[in-house]
Order: sequence, then structure tokens, then C-alpha cells
Amino acid sequence: MAGRKRRRKKNIVRFPGGMHLNIGIIVFLFIAFYMVYHMYSYLTAVHIQAYEVEEGTIEVNTSYTGLILRKETVVTAEQSGSLDYYLKDHTKAAKGTLLCSVDENGNISDRLNEAADSQAVLTKENLGGIHALVRDYVKGYQDSAYFTTYNFKSDLSGQLMEALNLGALNAISEYTEFARDNQTFHLYRAQEPGVVAYYTDGMENLTMDTLTEESFDQSAHKKASLKTEDTVESGQPLYKLITQEDWQIVVRLDAAMKNELQGGEVIQIRFKEDQTTAWANYTIERKNGQDYLLLSLHNGMIRYANERYIDINILLEQQTGLKIPNSAITTKTFELVPNSYFTTDQASGQTGLLVEHQKENGTYTEAEFVPATAYYIDKMEDDNGNEDANRENWMTYISQEEIKRGDRIARAGSTDRYEIVKTAKLKGVYNINRGYAVFRLIQELFSNDNYTIVSSGTTYGVTQYDHIALDGASVEEGQMISTH
Repeated sequence: MAGRKRRRKKNIVRFPGGMHLNIGIIVFLFIAFYMVYHMYSYLTAVHIQAYEVEEGTIEVNTSYTGLILRKETVVTAEQSGSLDYYLKDHTKAAKGTLLCSVDENGNISDRLNEAADSQAVLTKENLGGIHALVRDYVKGYQDSAYFTTYNFKSDLSGQLMEALNLGALNAISEYTEFARDNQTFHLYRAQEPGVVAYYTDGMENLTMDTLTEESFDQSAHKKASLKTEDTVESGQPLYKLITQEDWQIVVRLDAAMKNELQGGEVIQIRFKEDQTTAWANYTIERKNGQDYLLLSLHNGMIRYANERYIDINILLEQQTGLKIPNSAITTKTFELVPNSYFTTDQASGQTGLLVEHQKENGTYTEAEFVPATAYYIDKMEDDNGNEDANRENWMTYISQEEIKRGDRIARAGSTDRYEIVKTAKLKGVYNINRGYAVFRLIQELFSNDNYTIVSSGTTYGVTQYDHIALDGASVEEGQMISTH
């Protein structure tokens, strides 16, 4: 009939025997199965944190506290009286630079203080120096080096003191000339070039010849500031001058570090106080049963002119390679077999072993070829400690589920048999790139408390950008992994 609508045929699959199955149902069942499978995989997989392997560096260093030796000259007062300083602490002074004055009567000292208070006007040159000091501090400031703020404060106070006191001295020049003529006002100038320091500690004349174990006792160190008093007695210290840029650091040396440094001449160190580094010539000297490392430096002394003890890192070297967390490192047990038993299957071209599996009754099956991977070959050592050139003595580490301890392996074309009884462990990490755990070997180059540097060329090892399990001990070979 012309007006009758045609009925759409349903997508039905007809099976022999009359069974019918709708295509939509098949698709629905497939999707449902897919979702259930992935949900099951997610629920049964181990959820761990992944770590991406990257190139990195670990610095090999050791911390020590060193004792500073310098060429130091203490200058004492020839008169008693009021004391005033004109040059800031730990500053370079040329020969003839005015450092301080002693006023026997105290009148000039009082006038100096009055002039400094009433005429506290800085010259253009003074202001330029202070501006440069502030600019350099602001430009180089870092939050990680906040300690430099205290150095800046000290430098700024010293520069202000220097500028004001010198200005005040010039302002009352007529009084000072009169007092000098009457030999009651005495100026002390640097007798030779050097770095001025306003403290003493009784160790100014210390050398390697006079050094003792007690010299390293910081609790007994007596450091006396010379700027805390306004007066001085005849014979008391006024200042000291460090007259050479060359200086030394002495470190008590342990046996391990002594062995590391044997045969060398130059080493790099880092100063913990300001994180600067320097190269130093060194010698090792033994005295009274104690080994000492004597570091000789030729610059940078002025930065530590106010210190007798200093904390340093001895930088032995830097190791670069693949950097992985120590928590990722674990071990895996491998079976050991003689390397000479490995053979190649003619049909497949694969490398493996001829295995005779042990039966429950203690007998063995016929030998069958089982592909096996040589994860690591221990080439052993000969009687002289060198790598053994005889392949018959090499042992190979394998991990193959079809080969168990108790099985035997046969040497191709021979009646020789070897029973697999020995096992050993190798260090490695678990690669999880494909969603399941695969053990990868590592060759350690250097390790500290948190990270290990490993070689990037290890066979069956890790490569850059691999994802590994952060907690290696919680993972097993072949385990399904879900990262988060």
C-alpha cells in the first residue's frame, strides 16, 4: 500500500540456530567491561608517588672549623688618657693613615665630642662614600644571605664615625695644635700599610710552631674589644695591624680526609659565613700525634679580619649524573649462573639458557631453551686483583620466572650441568613509565643523605625523564602502579 510507512530494520546480528543479538547491546557490554576493567585496575593498583629522573649535581664537601693565622702587630699606648678613633674597624690603612688619638688631659677629647655633635655635617665626599656603601648593599642583597645586614650595619656605623670624628678634628685644629705643642695630645698613625682591627685575643703571635691542641678550644678564647673604653692606660693595646694579605687556616684533620687529600697541592674551600669560595694551597703536617691541614690563601683576608675561628667546607669535587632520591633505591634478588652457559637459539636468534626443570620427585625434565636476560655480569677478579679474563669464571645475574632455584642448566654441546643455587642482590629503582613496575639497575657515583648520583649509561638502567617509584621498598616487579 502506497500510504503504509516502511519499518526501519534493527541492527541485529543473527547467529546460527536463530539467536539474535542487538549491536547496541554489544557496544554497551564492551564499554561496561572496559570501565569495570579499568576501575578494577585502579582499585587493585598500588598508588604511589612518582619521581621524574633528571640530570643533577651533588657537591662533595666536608665541614671543619679552622684556626686563622696571620701576620699581626699589636700597637700599645705610650701615654694614658682619653681615646678616640678615626678609622673604621677592619679597614685598609695606608702608611701614615691617622688611626686614633690619646688626650692626656681629656680636654681635646671633650671638644672633639662637642664638635662632632654640633657640627654633624657630612662633606660631599663623605656622603658619596656612604651612598656607594648603601647602593652596593641594596644591589647585592638576598634573603638567603640576611646575615650581611649585620655587616652592613657595622660598616655604615664605622664610616659615619670616621667621617664625623675626622670632621670634628679638623674643626678644632687650633686646639689640637696647641695641645700637641704641649705634648698632651698624641696622634697615632699606621707605621706600615695593613688592615686595622680593634680587638686582641692573645693569639696574634701564634704560628704552626707554637700551635697546640688547646689553641682550638673556642670556649677558652678571650677576645677583648678595644673600642668599648673611652680611656686607655700606658702600655695597653690601642689597635692591631694585619700587615700581610697572605694568611693561613689550620684544620685538625681526620684519617679519612687525610687519605682523600694525599698527593694533592691545591683545594677549593667555601666559607660558611658568606658562602664565598676560594682556592688554597695546602700541606699536611703532623704534630704531637695529630694531623693538621694547613691552608694557605693569598687574598680575601680582610673579610675575616675580625675572626680567629672560621667554619669552612672542603670541596673535594662535584659529581654530575642522574640524580635520584635515596628513598627510591631498593634491591632485588637475582639468580647467579655461569656466563659460559649462555647460548643462542637457532630458530629465534634469542639469547638464553638450556633449562632442565626440577620435578617434584627430584628428577629433571628434558632441556628446553628459555630466553634469559643478563642483567649484570660479574667478571670477578684474578689472584692479582685484576678483572679475570677467563669467561668460564664469570657469573651472570638473571631474573626469569621460568627459571627457579633448584633447576639445572645445560652447557650446549656438552654433558656439563649447573644447578642454580646461588643468589645475589643488586641495587636499583622501579621504572613505572608503563603503569607497572620494572626493576632498573643503578650504578652509584656518589651519595649524600638525601640523593644519589647514578651513571646514565648503565645497561638495563634508568635514563633522563624516566618516572620511578619514589618509595622503592613499597613496589614489586610487575606490580600495577597508579601515580598521584
